[in-house]
Amino acid sequence: MMVGSAVVVALFPCWSAWLIYDRSAILSGQLWRMFTGHWVHFSTRHLVWDLIPLGIAAWILEERRSPCFGRFCILSPWVISAALLVLEPQMRFCGGLSGLATAAIALLALGGLSDAPPWRWVCVAVLLGLLGKTIFELVAGHGFWGNFNDPSVVVCATSHIVSAATALFFHLLMWVRKSVSAADSGAPAGGQL
Repeated sequence: MMVGSAVVVALFPCWSAWLIYDRSAILSGQLWRMFTGHWVHFSTRHLVWDLIPLGIAAWILEERRSPCFGRFCILSPWVISAALLVLEPQMRFCGGLSGLATAAIALLALGGLSDAPPWRWVCVAVLLGLLGKTIFELVAGHGFWGNFNDPSVVVCATSHIVSAATALFFHLLMWVRKSVSAADSGAPAGGQL
């Protein structure tokens, strides 16, 4: 759904002006932009680099029947945009699914930490990779994969940090929920996220 929506928005670039995260428009009451801005991309390369990791992570989460993934997909864009409004007041425009891709990858990897090896070790490596990528973005001031050949487009490390924190929050929420359910039923708190 998320991948298809981003492709549709890319096919109709005239929609971007009404959908993009625009700080002044949001503060003027156009709150939908906090959600829809994530689906606006600045180039085909930008779109592809966001859709590949998001599509893979979302597909695996859906295959694993992650119970919170639907709510996560609905709430994460709002949380990320609200954080950007507060933490990045100089950012006028923002677009792209990289924050949601980061969040989905982090949620998947966190859920896999309780699985048996080798998947557990893959998840540890993915989490370390996300941490390294985000540190690189903070220090270098640009994306790990480049700047999409447009100096006006910059990677927002804050978005990726908030995204990972949102994934951690959802993961912990589901862990607590499983623990309470297991305690109520007397069964051990196992299973997949």
